[in-house]
Amino acid sequence: MSRKIELLLREWGLFKIKHRDHANELGENILYRAGIMGGRVQDAGDGHKILCPDMPSHLQKVDILIRRLPVMQALAIKLWYCVPLKEDGHPYTMQELAIKARIGLRAFEDNLRAGRKSLKRLGL
Repeated sequence: MSRKIELLLREWGLFKIKHRDHANELGENILYRAGIMGGRVQDAGDGHKILCPDMPSHLQKVDILIRRLPVMQALAIKLWYCVPLKEDGHPYTMQELAIKARIGLRAFEDNLRAGRKSLKRLGL
């Protein structure tokens, strides 16, 4: 795998981790929930969530290409690059991520490798 692809994927993953609350990808927006509980919003369906900051254009290309991948390859890439650190401050191991994906370690490694190769073929 090329170093350029690895650096782009890491940068993309860090952006996704940093902005996951804004994008509502891992649950309800904390600030939106605080507004509901604080009585500023009448109904959970009313009001507005905080807009997600725009993803830089070079990372948008990465995001679009990842969405074109087969489901398991995209899942492996998202888990490997976008999962935040554990509460103890350490990253998840590949075995732990494979368990979260409900696939074997070998299948996770194969999908991750195939996803990276597919991204290279797609022009990343």
